[in-house]
This record gives sequence, C-alpha cells and structure tokens, in this order.
Amino acid sequence: MTVEDWKTYRYAMAEIKKDMKDEVHEFLTKVFNVYMVKLPPNVFKHLDMVRDKLITLTTRFTKDNFDEFCESFSKVYRLIIVDKEIPEDVKGFVRELAEKTKEFFTSKGMHSCVREIKYNLLRVKVLYNSSPLKDAMVAVETEGKVVASVKTDENGTCALEVPEGKYSLYVYKFVKDGEYIYEEKTITVPIDSEVLFDIKETKSAADIARERGGRPLIKEVS
Repeated sequence: MTVEDWKTYRYAMAEIKKDMKDEVHEFLTKVFNVYMVKLPPNVFKHLDMVRDKLITLTTRFTKDNFDEFCESFSKVYRLIIVDKEIPEDVKGFVRELAEKTKEFFTSKGMHSCVREIKYNLLRVKVLYNSSPLKDAMVAVETEGKVVASVKTDENGTCALEVPEGKYSLYVYKFVKDGEYIYEEKTITVPIDSEVLFDIKETKSAADIARERGGRPLIKEVS
C-alpha cells in the first residue's frame, strides 16, 4: 500500500468510526444553532435551555440524556406554540426546527423526540342568576400566558380549540361601576371538554385582583 493509499484508507476509517455523539454535534452546529440565531430574545432563552440538553448528547449520548432532551424540547415547544403573544413567523421557525430535530433522530433509529400538540374543542356555557350571560370574556391560561380567548354568544356559550393540558379557565364581564362578574376554574383538557359556570354574584376589582394574585386580566379578545 502506497503512502497516498494509506492516507485515503485512514480518512475513510475515520468516517466509519463517526459515532452518535459526532452526528449530534454536527446537527447542533449545522442545524440547531442556525435556527437559534433567527429567534427573538424571549424565545431564544427558552430554547437555549433545550440546546444545553442537546450539547450534553455531544459528550455523553445515553438513553436517559436523550429522554431528558426530548422532554425539555417538548415542554418548551408547547409553551412557545400555544403562546398568543409570540408572532406566527417566529412559531414557524420553531416548528421547522422541531421537524428537523425529529427527522434527524428518527433517521438514526431513535424515537420521535418532540411530542405533537393535539388540539381539542372546549365548550363553555356561562350562566348568571340562571340566565345565559352574553358577551362575557372567556379565557384559557397556562403558566400566566393566554392560550385562547373568546366572548360568549347570546346563549352564553362559546367554544375554544386548545391543546391537551392543565389550564386556568376564567369568565369576566363588567356589570356596572365597581361590579364585575368573575369566576375561575382549573381544568384538564381533554378530560374537561364541557365546562359550566353558574355564577350567582358579582365581585369588586379588589376581589378579582386578590383571587388572581397579580396575574394580568384579559378583558378583550385579541
């Protein structure tokens, strides 16, 4: 074997010996980081925690580390996609990154590492003193972020599409000076697919502020 043949053989063997840690490092630098720089600071900071889990896989690729990365990405992905305050173009970048991440790991024989978001129809009926309450704000929140909001129709009913999960669901309406209708429930979708509010009394602004513990109140549909 000539010297040149030996060099070719040696480089070929180096390619063959590339392991999963090397593959992940290449994906991190050529794909993940490229998408990261496109994101605004408020989204970047969430995905930066996910990237830390991915970096761990470049040095120690184990099932536990991989599962931890998948769990972290799935939680952050859901948090970003359901947040109404994040622009759709930004969500588009995050969706693309999630798809490329899933494609990469499934091509290596691993399971799909970012859970799909499944939406469910949530039906709400609001009564005030046993009568349908029209034009009441109904909002769904998770971790202080509004996922969906809508006003009730003349029958006191509304429907919202929300992903599976645990939420705070509240009803709000201004009645007259110093008096408001407000009630909140904790729900789990899709277990709670139909929710009834049967409200009997009004509350003051101070009452509502105390119940919400400083969380901002959405008063209009955005």
